Amino acid sequence: MTRTHSVSANMWPKMDSPLGCIQIFTKPTSLLARSTEVLCAARGQSRACVLKYDNSLRAKPLAKVPVCLDTMHVWTDGSAMDNGLESCTAGAGWISNLEIYDSVSLTGIPMTNNIAEVAAVTLCLSAWRGYNVVIHTDSSYVLKLMKGNLLTMERDGWGDFPRTGQSASSLPLFKHLLFLLRCHGRSVEFVKAKAHRDDVWNNRADSLANEGQVSGRPYNLWSLVTPDGWIDHQPVLAHQPLSYLTRLIVRDTVLPPLTRHKAGPFCDRWVVSMARIFGMYLDVDAYAPQVWRINVPLGFKETMWREMNQAQAIGHQYHGQHELMKTCPCGQELSLDHILMGCIRYNLSGLEQVMHDRLREISPKVWHKSLHPDTWKPSPWYPLLALKQVEQNSVKPSRTLLKPNEVFSKSRSAREWVIGLYFWTVWKWRMAEANEPDFRFLPARQISNLHAILAKEPQDC
Repeated sequence: MTRTHSVSANMWPKMDSPLGCIQIFTKPTSLLARSTEVLCAARGQSRACVLKYDNSLRAKPLAKVPVCLDTMHVWTDGSAMDNGLESCTAGAGWISNLEIYDSVSLTGIPMTNNIAEVAAVTLCLSAWRGYNVVIHTDSSYVLKLMKGNLLTMERDGWGDFPRTGQSASSLPLFKHLLFLLRCHGRSVEFVKAKAHRDDVWNNRADSLANEGQVSGRPYNLWSLVTPDGWIDHQPVLAHQPLSYLTRLIVRDTVLPPLTRHKAGPFCDRWVVSMARIFGMYLDVDAYAPQVWRINVPLGFKETMWREMNQAQAIGHQYHGQHELMKTCPCGQELSLDHILMGCIRYNLSGLEQVMHDRLREISPKVWHKSLHPDTWKPSPWYPLLALKQVEQNSVKPSRTLLKPNEVFSKSRSAREWVIGLYFWTVWKWRMAEANEPDFRFLPARQISNLHAILAKEPQDC
């Protein structure tokens, strides 16, 4: 016969002595324990946690408090000399209304007065764990922590502190404070004490904190260890707007379009093309998303984005019945680049001249490739994605142009609009011819129409 072992067998003491029977009703997991005490025992019971005061009389829980004193009042205070400097030394102390007190010298991390105040509260909670406590403190910083700042730190993943492994971090102290508050088992209340007034108890706590600095009993704040399961070490997404959570999910789970295999050919061509036209290497990942920020018609932004991701329904990617959507009348496969450059069947020189005339009206009176889209071939729309970077890196000061960046930036948005509107208009005319049997695109007859279109303001288009 095979013997099986119960998972809960280790909870019960041996029955070979009366003491074992008594422990059934006195252990934290006893039959008479309250549910909160059982929870503390399961998660790492507070009275068993190690929070060392080196050489302190309060290393163990206090003896049983008289029944008549249901709530303990404890005054805490921290003291720092040379506050905020590297030479700062600090002490912490507390005293109860039972005349029980303690004070220590704080070590382990760079000290400030606020750190000393927080450490004093931590020492108090460690010594009086398991009792109803009213903590009197004159520290506004501690009171703000209790009103929500400590939980905000936890929610944000303790981002204001140096990461684990850096000895200069006060992070272990704040984590341990939150742990002691959660595992206390009884009520904890904080009261504002008047500093350096007629509050005798607060003055005594202040004296203890000063004595702690030179007490010779060090308390290492860096050595504090918080048991697992009591606090969150990573950011908590509760109480955040749905839009914020959605952005996080999309950022961390959805593959960016330009990293997919379909965008690979465009990325390679764009880098090579920019190097050939302007003689500079640009990272496509930094500039391709700018397609949604440049000043061109929205329809052309969408057209460029589809072209980047091989989602343009023309050429070999078109599966309809309109032949002009697959092949240009000149015999070439239809593509965005082919449409914008023109061919023997569609001579766009007249329309290009209209665009150049408009650009001359608004552009600086110098010659640069960024001012002449006819030099951007074979993919004339590529430079629109990085026009600002190209001009800032390649236009040098001269006698006639002392501040080129300032001069070019004044007209850049207008130039983007004229070039983008021209490309968008040519694209629409070609698409209309391919899909509407009654429309015929003859570039020479559209010159006057293009004049009128380019003369319009952006808000009119």
